[in-house]
Amino acid sequence: MKFATKTFAAAAAICAGLASMPASAQSYEPWEQELYDAAKEEGGVVWYVSQTTSEMANAICAEFAKRYPDVTCDAIRATGSVTFQRVMQEVQANAVQGDVYSSNDDTDFVEMLKADALAAYKPHNLEHMLPSMKAAGNQDGYWYASNISPYGIVYNTDLVPADEAPKTWNDLLDPKWKDQLAIAHPGFSGSMSMFTVAVEEAYGWEYFEKLEANKPQIGRSVSDGYNLVVSGERKVAIAPITLGLGGKMGGKPVDIVVPEDGLMLPPSGTGLLAAAPHPNAGKLFEEFLLGKEAAQMLADAHRFPLRSDVPTADGVPSLANTPMITANPGTAAEKVGPTTEKFRETFGI
Repeated sequence: MKFATKTFAAAAAICAGLASMPASAQSYEPWEQELYDAAKEEGGVVWYVSQTTSEMANAICAEFAKRYPDVTCDAIRATGSVTFQRVMQEVQANAVQGDVYSSNDDTDFVEMLKADALAAYKPHNLEHMLPSMKAAGNQDGYWYASNISPYGIVYNTDLVPADEAPKTWNDLLDPKWKDQLAIAHPGFSGSMSMFTVAVEEAYGWEYFEKLEANKPQIGRSVSDGYNLVVSGERKVAIAPITLGLGGKMGGKPVDIVVPEDGLMLPPSGTGLLAAAPHPNAGKLFEEFLLGKEAAQMLADAHRFPLRSDVPTADGVPSLANTPMITANPGTAAEKVGPTTEKFRETFGI
């Protein structure tokens, strides 16, 4: 078992009016009203999350609280390994503090299911999800796909002309990117651990041995590399294209490359903790994450909405026509640990 920007300010501002109507004017489905009433008795929901930035997580909590004003929302955001370690320590100590867990690494849920740490719940809002996203979750209801942050290449447009930007994953092995590349560490970032497994399966470990020769700067979070590109300290980074698109939208000197050999799509899921102290508030929050307001927040932030009734923003590449590199969560769960150790040995960190 592994124990291991402001980019979204505009989206939060755009969405501020979506749920700003008084509570008395809100319209709830019967099942939603029932959950809301039960959640009010519990007081609030605690969300452990690694799959968004702190700004986005707080913005989602703020919108949830506007729609359900008598239920508080506390987002506790950290990197994937830190969040997973915290929740598993709480499970083992029979002292679970959180209600809902969201991660970019679906192998977390495989391990949590083995530890009986998850409760089955199938949100009503699953019916509005894109079929491919609905199929990506656990079909018994222990977790569902809640976010998509495909990995691509982000580069600084002040330092790298568009025609000189890397076009494939192998282009990053070119010596011209020595000391100019930033990546995350799979021992801390859940999505990077899945990226590492997927790339090894596609290209072999030789890829990372060659990548090490270019001496990339390695941070804990994928956002670390993105921030280094924004500041100009590094020219390119392996990072979620959603960060690059959001930065571009916000006027930062960044743009993205969708690699010709495919975006890497790490599964990003959410599940309800079995020992959640606020289970009804947790279920209500899960419904909200799959609701139209949250999907619109993702679209406005140039992320990928998962609902069929919320269109993708202009400028965001269609996933339907883009090659993908993926890792199966079931088999990846056994590979993440050994792969992370090989990464530490290869990069010396």
